Amino acid sequence: MSAYLKKLRQIDPVLTNLAVGYKQNEYIAEKVMPVVSVDKEGNRVPIFGKGSFVSYETERATGAESNMVTVDSAKMMDIVLNEHDLAVPVDYRASAESMFDLRVRATNKATNGVKLRQEIETANLIQTASAYNNGLTEDLAAQPDLQWNEADVVEAIFNAKEKVRRECGQEPNILVLGARVMNKLKTNEVLKSYLSGTERKLLDIDTLTNLFEVDEIIVGKAVASSEASMPVMDIWKNFASLLLRPEIRIGNDEGDPSFGYTFRLRGLPLVDRYSGNGGKIEYSRYTDIRKPAVIGGSCGYLFQNVI
Repeated sequence: MSAYLKKLRQIDPVLTNLAVGYKQNEYIAEKVMPVVSVDKEGNRVPIFGKGSFVSYETERATGAESNMVTVDSAKMMDIVLNEHDLAVPVDYRASAESMFDLRVRATNKATNGVKLRQEIETANLIQTASAYNNGLTEDLAAQPDLQWNEADVVEAIFNAKEKVRRECGQEPNILVLGARVMNKLKTNEVLKSYLSGTERKLLDIDTLTNLFEVDEIIVGKAVASSEASMPVMDIWKNFASLLLRPEIRIGNDEGDPSFGYTFRLRGLPLVDRYSGNGGKIEYSRYTDIRKPAVIGGSCGYLFQNVI
């Protein structure tokens, strides 16, 4: 932890636990890019090649030396974490008069603000074509017959999964898409034709998960605006991404490819409180130090302009 964080005053464990447990159904960033705790703000992350796909000669003749493998050296990616924080003021007079716990409300507001920024950063990464290897993106704007309003999406999904498997050795196991795209899929008549007559004709998320043979479909519903007076816009737009999301465990290596992670400084996030205006204002501050990063451009497939 940095010297600055060690000097934070009045770190509040109760409010910190509240912030860590804060759930906002619209936020999916950490579902898509799992959190990895790191000990430093500057990190070098190994990016492995395709050494695990090499077919070696393993047969050994009597008396011969063992067959030797050349270790695949990893390329390194520099990951530098960024600090994000928001402080929300609580006036002592308002706190005394309020029927609510204004510290809790201030903590929720600060937490929501920082998490919304995280959602936007992660969404921008996933929806950017340059984050994916060549041949693993597809823009359907010029191919209206293939757009997902009425096209055979099952075929499109399976073809994309096969392309990813040939690139990284494993099929992507989650499908991430915007809310508008999900709403269109629910009424896709071609997809309904895959269901038997006894099944419901409304395509819900569980049915689509089974049809596409993925572990999870994650729908981005969050919206944001640049100012309070401006209209809100979808963060997760007209897209769909098939991604490989691994199980987080100790000792991940080239046998555990992944599209991306959220790197977070160990021990964060946290909430602290400090005084201002001669002690008449108390601020509840939420602090996080993190960085979402794509480390496996071969582990995902991006559909753009899908409806």
